Amino acid sequence: SGVVRAGRRNPGGDQDRVWVGGADGVAARLKPRDVSGGLTMLAAPLAAQDAPRFQPSGRGTSVIEMMVPEGATVVPKIRLDYGQPHLRGRVLHTDSLVPYGKVWRTGANATSTLETDLDLMLGKIHVTKGKYALFTMPSAQGWQLILQKDVGQGADAYDAKNDIVRLPLRMRTMATPIEGLTMWLVPASAGLRGELRILWGTTELSIDWMAM
Repeated sequence: SGVVRAGRRNPGGDQDRVWVGGADGVAARLKPRDVSGGLTMLAAPLAAQDAPRFQPSGRGTSVIEMMVPEGATVVPKIRLDYGQPHLRGRVLHTDSLVPYGKVWRTGANATSTLETDLDLMLGKIHVTKGKYALFTMPSAQGWQLILQKDVGQGADAYDAKNDIVRLPLRMRTMATPIEGLTMWLVPASAGLRGELRILWGTTELSIDWMAM
């Protein structure tokens, strides 16, 4: 490869032409009416390439481990994994961002999941150990957590026939909005219980869980 140079001067003294020096050192003369098209042709492949950038949403996880005796080889865990969208000046619960009355992927990019090595009571429902896909149904009157068996479904391919259960979520309004969606498992200070919390904007959602 080489450098392409353009200028108004040329070896023959022609002032009405532009010389374009090719990578192989061979010069080609273009008349003024050809200059715009010639340079545009050279720049087009560069303009067509997208500038490198990161995915607009990162990935968040929340993992809690059961306390076990020293030397134990198996440590039971409960794990949340989700895409983390950001507000970036947008407003929630509009037609384009988490509208009320429509199932939401509850994250970004890949499907949000809950994986547990222990049987759980989630709210008032018994959930056997395994991996589950998480969705929510937002509403001004109250949200529902939708639990589906994880069968590799895409986050944008929700199908109600895969629903295992829909659970009501507690909801409260925060004084200070949170920029990025945050989900976490909060263990209680004693016992095998805790809360699953979801927070974005000024909305905080939660539901109790207990290991069995």
